[in-house]
Amino acid sequence: MNRRQRRAVFALYRTLLRRRWHRLGPTMKSLGALLVTISAVVAGGAFLLAFLLGFFLLPNASGVGVLLAWDGVLLAFLFFRVWGMVTDLRVADVLSMQNLLHLPLTPSDVFLLNVIALHLQPSPLIFGAAFLGLSLASIFALGPGHAILLPLALAAFWCVIALTRQLQTFLASLMVNKRRRGTIVAVCVMVPMLLIQLPNIFMQVQLWDSLDRSDTEPRQLVEVELSDSGAPSQGLLVTNLALPPAWLAVGAYQAKRDRFWPAAAGTLGLLAVVGWSLRRSYRSALRVYRRSERQRVARRGEQASSPRTRRHGIAEGYWSFFPPIAATVGRASLRQWVRSPHGKQALVTSILVLLLAALAALRLEEVSKSQPYVGLGLAALCSFGPIVFATNLFGWDRGGFRVLLATGPPRRLVLLGKNIGLVPMTLGPGIAVLVATQLLWPQPATHFLASGLQVLVFCLVLFMIGNHFSITAPWAVSFMSLKQRGEAVASNLGAFLVAAFSVGAVMLGIAGLLALERLVADAGWPAPLYLIFSVLELGLAALWYRDALRYQAKALPAQEERILEAINTPVD
Repeated sequence: MNRRQRRAVFALYRTLLRRRWHRLGPTMKSLGALLVTISAVVAGGAFLLAFLLGFFLLPNASGVGVLLAWDGVLLAFLFFRVWGMVTDLRVADVLSMQNLLHLPLTPSDVFLLNVIALHLQPSPLIFGAAFLGLSLASIFALGPGHAILLPLALAAFWCVIALTRQLQTFLASLMVNKRRRGTIVAVCVMVPMLLIQLPNIFMQVQLWDSLDRSDTEPRQLVEVELSDSGAPSQGLLVTNLALPPAWLAVGAYQAKRDRFWPAAAGTLGLLAVVGWSLRRSYRSALRVYRRSERQRVARRGEQASSPRTRRHGIAEGYWSFFPPIAATVGRASLRQWVRSPHGKQALVTSILVLLLAALAALRLEEVSKSQPYVGLGLAALCSFGPIVFATNLFGWDRGGFRVLLATGPPRRLVLLGKNIGLVPMTLGPGIAVLVATQLLWPQPATHFLASGLQVLVFCLVLFMIGNHFSITAPWAVSFMSLKQRGEAVASNLGAFLVAAFSVGAVMLGIAGLLALERLVADAGWPAPLYLIFSVLELGLAALWYRDALRYQAKALPAQEERILEAINTPVD
């Protein structure tokens, strides 16, 4: 390439760069400056707050108070660090190794850049400033001997970053397999939520146990706790020693008692953990970017592609009740929804509702007096769990929606197939919760049967609302993250409000019917008014759904181009 050609290429590159900066420059520049400013202000406030609180409170605090203070800061940092990592599992590194390896950099250099970039994220900046402020406060408030806490806090801070970085790299290696992505995202989101609820459940169980005991036992327990307030419990110390980042709290506790060698030993131990974790993370990153994991997944896929015998069971009997086109669309949609992280989250939510209901049944006998409202309310909650699918039936197809339209099926069968694919995810959990509440808090058989019919009504109402929003407000879906775009949040919120209003109106009618049924029974003329009304309501809802399906099938062709444009917007 001669000099003239090089100038032409440089001029073309400069023109493209100017055009791209002209479009994205002002927005990204202002957004980046805003984020940097907010992070700097919050980090400065965290440093000042930690320093002032530590300077005024640490001199009068006991050893247990110092231990719990550092534990609280560490837990908060770990929570925000893990939550920020889980919200978007698609990105394993701040700087992609694939995009930097063409530069004169070795893989170790790129890995080091990623580790340094982790310190510039909001949560490490804010909590790093808090660690620094509390460490300096310990030096000024408790004496120069506590200067050993400064390297200990720095080592604990690096330990949290290194361990979470290792976890992030491990999850990224698992996310290479597309079939695992939905399960990994759902599990990574639900596990922190369960861990957050465990202390609440534990405290509730302890409260119930204390209420069942006599008044003398709680007083004795309180006296023992007050007498031992100067020293932490054995379980608290063992827990802190078992978790390496918590060695910071143990070192601060021992330094408060004028023992400084545990802090020095903890610093060396934490630095060793940091080195080990970074070494493992580097090796995992190399395996990911060398495609060894993808090759292994491909080999497993070839082994799994062997022909299998097709089984006929209850599922095949269910699909045989519907036209072949609708059954095919419903079966494909159901498989796609169940494999997505949103589908797994909806199923796990139903299981959590069952567990919480069983936990409440162990202590709350008064709930049986409010049947069937409790069972029907929980069933409606579980039935509306997959509302994210009902309000965006075509967004999950992406390019498959174009193929579906090219085959020219009747639009009414397409909508019907999408709806019957939702039945196992809506009606199944709702009936399961209704049966569980019936076993925990029994009610009359007529009420239980009527509540089951009401769940069918709720599902039909959800399908009609979902079809409308799927046609008028479609949105693109991410299959690797639970994040939602602005139009998705607006669509789901609107559908939820409409569905909640419908359920509330039905529940008010049920309350009036149950009151009327009780009055008639007291007058000596018992009649299952709730069941009779439920049968009539289900018939009216079925007729309404049939007419709405015809109308929506006629409105769908006019919106197909807009739906294609909306659902094919890149989000991953």
